[in-house]
Amino acid sequence: MTTSSDATGQPHPRGSRIAAALALIVLAVGPLLPTLRATFVYDDTTIIRDNVLLRGWGALVHVWSQPYWPGDGVDALGLYRPLHIALLATVWNMGAGSARWMHVYALLLAALVTLTLWWLLRRGAGAAASLAAAAWFATHPLHVEAVASVANTSELVVVLCTIGIVWVLRRTLPTPERATRDWTRAAMVGVLASSALMAKESGLLAVPLAALTVWGWRRDTPPLAAFLTSNMRAWLAASVAVIAVLLARLVVLGAPVSHGSIAAQGIGTLSGGERVTAMLSLWPRIVEMLAWPSALSPYYGPTIFPAQRVGLALLSVMIAAALAGLCVVFARRGDRRPLVALAWIALTYLPASNLLAATGQILSDRTLFGATVGVSLGRAWIVDRLPAFGRKVALVLLALLIARGAVVGVTYAVAWTSHRTLWARLAEVSPNEHLSYKLRGMDARARGDNANAMVLLTRALAMAPSDRQIRFELGQAQYASQRFAAAVLTLVPLLRDADVRGEPAFVALYLDATGHAGGADAVVRAATPLLRGESARVAALFAGAAHDQLGRRAAADSAYTMGLRRAPGDSALTARLAALRVR
Repeated sequence: MTTSSDATGQPHPRGSRIAAALALIVLAVGPLLPTLRATFVYDDTTIIRDNVLLRGWGALVHVWSQPYWPGDGVDALGLYRPLHIALLATVWNMGAGSARWMHVYALLLAALVTLTLWWLLRRGAGAAASLAAAAWFATHPLHVEAVASVANTSELVVVLCTIGIVWVLRRTLPTPERATRDWTRAAMVGVLASSALMAKESGLLAVPLAALTVWGWRRDTPPLAAFLTSNMRAWLAASVAVIAVLLARLVVLGAPVSHGSIAAQGIGTLSGGERVTAMLSLWPRIVEMLAWPSALSPYYGPTIFPAQRVGLALLSVMIAAALAGLCVVFARRGDRRPLVALAWIALTYLPASNLLAATGQILSDRTLFGATVGVSLGRAWIVDRLPAFGRKVALVLLALLIARGAVVGVTYAVAWTSHRTLWARLAEVSPNEHLSYKLRGMDARARGDNANAMVLLTRALAMAPSDRQIRFELGQAQYASQRFAAAVLTLVPLLRDADVRGEPAFVALYLDATGHAGGADAVVRAATPLLRGESARVAALFAGAAHDQLGRRAAADSAYTMGLRRAPGDSALTARLAALRVR
């Protein structure tokens, strides 16, 4: 019978390994099975459903020269993830655009990550501790967003690539003499390093994290200097690969980072010090999400910041410093495994932590995916060090956590099956966030329920009066309900924005509502200031028609003529002017 051994050197028959692997697959996939009946929700609507870049097998060529977010101008977000988009394009074309096949792909990734993590755990911990920690990881409810929202499976790809680098570096663990001749091994590291970065920006840290893991997640840790010098070819290949991706990113995006601010609402107006303090004050909540997740949400807005930010930030820093110091003590005594676990938590969360720079979200479940790997490593280490009786108790407690995680995960996965259930979950968990009312209002308007939409969107606007999309959605709901005067009051502040004034659909909606509310004279007053701006064509159509209705043919002729100066050859204006002049 074929056997293998864990970090303790204990043999394990092949049959038991297969049974354990199957159990882990069931635990990783089972709680997430409700996602198979999910539609495209949240970011999936833009990144997958409406993304023309995915259509056709030619996408596998085109994705390398395109930014992550589709559409005009959104490359300003500074995101370049061609490998992730190429994988999505492959699944899209194989499954003929089916949402179910996309979710099958995400579930397969979840199972694969769990199995690779189990492999990693066994390199530094005993069989029971490794299996229990992997099972805990498999059922963690924080993973629901990263799997249910297929657009966010890039988190899983980065972890897979990082553990893949660990596998390659551990595969031969060469002496310095052998390493200098091992170009194949170095090339594999380079490919995985570039793949991690092309899946998501956080993949930039995949190589240092993998290197630390190889060096420290084992009982017989080699000297650091010997480890670094014996892998010089791998470090060189990884550096070349990463630089190549960064250059490609520069060419595609036109800049190494975002062209403008992508700061999430609630941190964009804070100074650097205020932002760091605010984010540090969230660490107790993050610990809760990692250890005992309950009130998980698809969105965390400014209302999650606690009142006592400074005090909680200081407490968080002191606890983190004490924990890091404890890991250093263990490392000096020859056990670097706690240091590796802490590094996985810190380095995978750091890019999205808002500590170095403001990002597009304050906090999200998906950005903690890599951190759960670190917690799993830490749990395995703790169980591994306990005496026999303590290990049994710890395993029982882990079993309870696994069962609870599976139940919470199933419930949360159901919430991710449609926009309506997802927004309801957001409202339940974050009742003071404007986004829950905004999204539910938009969903109600899309279903034709304008009465409910107006209630929800009015409340959202009261909470976030600067949100332009809420105003536009509310104005449309009021217009559809024939509340034209209210629609005008809602829409008119948007005219201060030149980009909005350049949207013909918006200007037409605003002027039509004005006409219904106040008649032709009101349309003339509203349209006249717009005749010399971005919306001159639409304004001319409405102003000319209003003047004509009032019997002012000369004024109507002038309005149409002004519109044609800004939009020469416009068919609608030309026809109106011709009809006016033949009368």
